[in-house]
This record gives sequence, C-alpha cells and structure tokens, in this order.
Amino acid sequence: MTGQHSVTADKTPAASAGPATSRLKQLHTLGIAPVLVLIVLVIIVSAYDNSFLRFPSLMSLLEQSAPLVLLAIAQGLVVLTGRITLANAGLASLTGVLLAKMLDSMGPGAVPAVLIVSTLLGLLIGVVHVSTQLPSFIVTLGFLGVFAGLALWLSGADSILVTTGYGNVEWISFRLYGVPISFLIVLLLTAALMAVLKVFPLGRRIRAIGFNERAAAFSGIRTTRVVVLIFSLSGAMSGLAAVFQVAQLQSAGATTSDSLLLPSIAAVIVGGCAISGGVGGIGRILLGSLVIALLRVGLDLVGVDSAYQPILYGLIVILAIAATVDRRRGTAVA
Repeated sequence: MTGQHSVTADKTPAASAGPATSRLKQLHTLGIAPVLVLIVLVIIVSAYDNSFLRFPSLMSLLEQSAPLVLLAIAQGLVVLTGRITLANAGLASLTGVLLAKMLDSMGPGAVPAVLIVSTLLGLLIGVVHVSTQLPSFIVTLGFLGVFAGLALWLSGADSILVTTGYGNVEWISFRLYGVPISFLIVLLLTAALMAVLKVFPLGRRIRAIGFNERAAAFSGIRTTRVVVLIFSLSGAMSGLAAVFQVAQLQSAGATTSDSLLLPSIAAVIVGGCAISGGVGGIGRILLGSLVIALLRVGLDLVGVDSAYQPILYGLIVILAIAATVDRRRGTAVA
C-alpha cells in the first residue's frame, strides 16, 4: 500500500505539468521571467504612450514604486522562510499615522522613533507566531485587524495633513540630478540586503528554513530566532515604506498603505520567489516590484478604474503561483 501511494505521488506532478508550464517554472526559478515581463510591459506601455520613455516619466515611475518595493521586501523576506504576512500594509498605514502625528512634536526624532515602533511590532508578530505555533497567515491576519483599528482610532478616521515638521521627511521626495532620492535609497538598501544575505550565514539559514524547517532545525539552525528576526526586519521595512509615503503625500490616513497589500504579494511572486519558501532574493523582489509598478501605470493609461485593479493583482497572484508552485511538496494521496 505504501509503495502504491509513492508511485501515485511521484506521477501526479509529471502528469499535471505540461511543457509550457515546465518552461515557465524554469524561467521563474532562474529569475529570468520578471526581466522578460518587464521588457514586454515597457514595449506595450511605450507603444500606447510615446512620452513614457522620456526621462521625467521614467523617474516618476521609479519614485512611485519606492514604497511598493519596500513593502514587497517586507513581504518577500517572510515568504523566503516559507511563511506569509498580511500585516505589512496595515502596519505601514499605522506607522504612517504615528509619523504624521509625531512630526509636529518630535521633529527629526519622529522618523527613528517610528522605525523602532514598527520593528518592535514586527518582533511582536514573530514572537506570537513562533510561541503559539499558529500559521503565519492566521497570526498576521489577526494583527492586520489590530493595526487597522489602531490606525482608525489614532487618525480619527480622517486623513492627517502634515504641516509642521514636514521638512524632516520632505527631502526624501527631492531629486538628485532628476533621479528620485527615494529610489536611490531603495537601491542602496536593496544592495545592502543582497550583500548581507549573500555574504553572511543568515541568507543560507533563511533559505534552509524555507526549503525544510525541520531539517534546518536538525542541522543546528536556531529556526525560531531566525524567523523572529525576519519578522522584525519585515516590520522595519514596513515602517520605512510609511515614511516614504508620508514624504510623497504630505499626509497619512488609516488606509493609506492598504491598497499595496496585494501588489506587494504579486511583486514577490512575479519577481521569482517561491510561495513555498527557499527560492528567491531581494534583487528579484525589486524586479517584481518594478513590473507591478509599471503595470499600475499601464492600467491607468488605458483607463482601467482603480477600483478594478485589485482584481487583476489577485488573478496575477493565483496564476503565477499555479504555474510555478512545486506540487511535489503538497501532493495529495488518495
């Protein structure tokens, strides 16, 4: 009986995966797919709007993509461990409200204070997740509700305009020789994270946990500490995304970042990170974020109402996962 089950489990993936799916999965694994998609989107959007390839338009795209890249990194770090977070966008909205209220009284100290708060909240999520052994989906869904309620309470369910103290974050929206400072910071941060995950053991430990957490624990990796650290870092990235949004919008609200939850997940998946964990990287997440940012611009150009755009992002997530997931990890046995 056991042998029969093994044969069934081995044959199922091969039978369900066609040549086209296999090629797409290979491109996804190698990280080539997001580059190809980005090139195709650039061609399509530039064909529809001749002014898109002009320097100001491209720089505007990069500037708009900065908060999305940070939220996607916050999501991608967690996904690499074989988990997911639904709380990163809600945390960004909450910390954005905190920053808008604190800039008036704390001045330049408001930014580090908010980043510390967001890091500690990420730490709290990680501790609750590993201590209760509840799925990350459930824990972060609960924290999403907590963050949304706190943001509504602190903001009075209204948008907060930043006037006094805005100069402490306004510089992030400036441009250096036409290039957005916000995106330059994102590039530096991305390069630093790529170097850390490449050079130090942390990168190998994260991927080992994503591939097989039990085996990683048996090999001597302190998986609990790594997971809590990653949730803390994810919280820090979410807080930084909030800082960038306040700098761009000069305001904050209880739902300012909520619309970026699905796009950030889509950016991680499109960028070539496996939803099951272990495969992917920060550079791929950056590419995936640019794809999603460019897609948003293209949808606006063709006149697709913003209310319908989340439908497309949801379909992208479903289709990308369906085409690239390793079904051998979860093959059902009859």
